[in-house]
Amino acid sequence: MTNTQPALIRAFFASFAEGVLSVTAEGHGKAVELTPKNVKQIMLEHYEEISKHYFDILFTPLATIHYDTSEELIAILRSPEVAPTLKSPMDLFRHVCRTEEAHEDMVTEYRRNFACLLSGKVMTLQDFYDGFPDGYLTDSKGHCEREVRALTQVVVRAFFAGRRAEGGEGTGGTNQAYLFRLLIDNMQCLLHAAPVAMDDDIDLTEAFLAVCCNEQNLNTMLQTMQAAMTE
Repeated sequence: MTNTQPALIRAFFASFAEGVLSVTAEGHGKAVELTPKNVKQIMLEHYEEISKHYFDILFTPLATIHYDTSEELIAILRSPEVAPTLKSPMDLFRHVCRTEEAHEDMVTEYRRNFACLLSGKVMTLQDFYDGFPDGYLTDSKGHCEREVRALTQVVVRAFFAGRRAEGGEGTGGTNQAYLFRLLIDNMQCLLHAAPVAMDDDIDLTEAFLAVCCNEQNLNTMLQTMQAAMTE
């Protein structure tokens, strides 16, 4: 699925930013505000942390979508030709992405999302879709278990990485509401070729089913979210 890698990358940046801001919002007793000032403040305070968390959180999901087994990737990384060339996390990413084209696409999306934060915003759904030529992104077909699981893990782990970076703790309470919103938002990037049209008064179950396309994907998402929250 051509959607998967860029969807995972946007999910990381959106979820990390929301995690940071959720702690700030709790301190002031109000909802998260993704204002340009607040988002720029994230960059000032957590600039160096973002790349580290990006590597820690995205490494396994990217490997999962590019390789059938972890053993296949490990064999490549340990091979006499590759092992001596691994000097930094970015060297590892070249092989996790498997092909040069996928690696270049990963770098492009990383920079695109990072640039959005520098400009004071989290990449919107429309900005995400506008970054690709017509026909590049597709609507999903059937049960996309591996992809849905990977995206859900990224959302949960990046959100709580953002909370920890800002000094917040805990996986319960209002955090679940943040995660629901992030999953509804980012699942569209993964499974749809365009933003999903939804009425303002749509209930949560209907919204989840609309973005997940079918009950199998919905169940995978919910099960993965619960498991990731207890890690």
